[in-house]
Amino acid sequence: MNLRHEQNKLFQLLEFTTGLVQLNFIFFITLLPVITIFPALYALTAVTRQWSVHQDYSVFRAYIRFFKEAMQSHFKFGILWTFILLFLLFDFLIIRHLETGQTFLFTSLSIVSLFFLAISVFLFPILSHYDLKKRDALKLALFSLVRYGYILLFSFLLLATLSVLTYQSPLYLLFGFSFVIFLTTKLYLHQLDRVMLES
Repeated sequence: MNLRHEQNKLFQLLEFTTGLVQLNFIFFITLLPVITIFPALYALTAVTRQWSVHQDYSVFRAYIRFFKEAMQSHFKFGILWTFILLFLLFDFLIIRHLETGQTFLFTSLSIVSLFFLAISVFLFPILSHYDLKKRDALKLALFSLVRYGYILLFSFLLLATLSVLTYQSPLYLLFGFSFVIFLTTKLYLHQLDRVMLES
């Protein structure tokens, strides 16, 4: 009986690892057009949320379904989010070529960019898990920024670790990013659901 249990656990681990590789692959493919960054991140988060909640490790059909959902239900919001992201990146490129005020502008832009990324860490799990208006989702993300700051630090620490590991061996990119999103989404939604049940 124990042997069979261990075999089942091993099979689930292999299924999970294979799912991470497949999810990473389709995610990076759908990132290529650039304007699809938002639906790609939404689909990635929604699939990992599905894994966490339902332990359903399907990838391709689920990803395509959530990708289409983002394009249909969050199209305008996604365009705005992508515009802000590209605007921030473009500003960083401009600052590099300035001769005066570079330090101040770089510091200010870095703070704004970190705030934008911090909100996004919470925003995508919220949009994929709850049926909320965009304004309410943003309010919840701002609340989470204060209440669950440790999750944000955990997420950034994981991303920093992944960056170091990827620098040493690009093979970590095969599953690394989707694994970080999975852990962050699972931890955040678990804490958020628990608070909502208590209230």
